[in-house]
Amino acid sequence: MVANYHVAVGDQNALGQYLVDRTVSADKRPRLRIACIHCGKEYLVADVNFHNCKCPSCQSDDGQTLS
Repeated sequence: MVANYHVAVGDQNALGQYLVDRTVSADKRPRLRIACIHCGKEYLVADVNFHNCKCPSCQSDDGQTLS
């Protein structure tokens, strides 16, 4: 597993998702808090998914919606 250490807070992927914060799950796995520029929802994804992540609300992808 390769983490996205080169991705900085504020970076945006090609699908309109941007990195809000890095966090760690209860089981100590790295997670990224992502926000969608299209609908404004925030959600968590595994640290390795940033470049491919889509919004679970408006782009029908997996992710744990936060707001």
